[in-house]
Amino acid sequence: MSRKKRLGRLYERLTPEERFRLDVLAIARGDEEESERLVATCPRREYTMYDGEFVGRLRVARELAMLAYMDAVRPLEKIRVIAAFRDAFPSLRTIQQDDLHRAYLEGHESGSRHAWDMGGKAGDPPGWESDEEEAERNADPAIDEALRRWTGHCEESYASLEGTLEEVERELAREALTAWSGFADFCARELGLEAEKLLEAFARPFAERVRDLEELSARHDLEAEERVEEYLDILTEAWRRAIEAAQE
Repeated sequence: MSRKKRLGRLYERLTPEERFRLDVLAIARGDEEESERLVATCPRREYTMYDGEFVGRLRVARELAMLAYMDAVRPLEKIRVIAAFRDAFPSLRTIQQDDLHRAYLEGHESGSRHAWDMGGKAGDPPGWESDEEEAERNADPAIDEALRRWTGHCEESYASLEGTLEEVERELAREALTAWSGFADFCARELGLEAEKLLEAFARPFAERVRDLEELSARHDLEAEERVEEYLDILTEAWRRAIEAAQE
């Protein structure tokens, strides 16, 4: 038996999985001849299947629903992270204030002791005696005002951070709303279906998240970006090409 025939029989015995893997490797290394041989020796089958246009519509509708799901859920997940960070604000604020007060008091004490020693004084400086009652009587009254001022700075920094997070949340919500609005317009125009129905069929988790998006949009009084038309056009083009391919 010739070498060519022996190789031919080997190719015929390949399982679909083996043939797939070998073909990918051949294409990856640029071996077009081997790839063509693997394809040419692939067994041919005849099939009976459901109407391609029907099956194609289901497949593409599912893919586009998942695409919209990913585009809208990514920013919503980031908003969840922001919400979790906000929940930690009270604890973080307390920790920061305690650290600021401790740093100020330690600095004040260190400076007082240094000045006391440089002045040739013996014992503890006023307000820093080992006796707590005596230290309280001699405490510098300016300390309380300074601590209130530092607390105010801390509150201002958190208020600024809150404002920044609020703006980031608005932009993320607008990004999600844009994807959702484009998808909803696409479903109505091209599929003759409500977007919620398509999601309940193919991406139920997103259908549940739509309510979160609607609440966010209402709270921030948002409208979709102008980019919604671009998103609508992308979905429409993908849909029409898939339908044309199914009709061929």
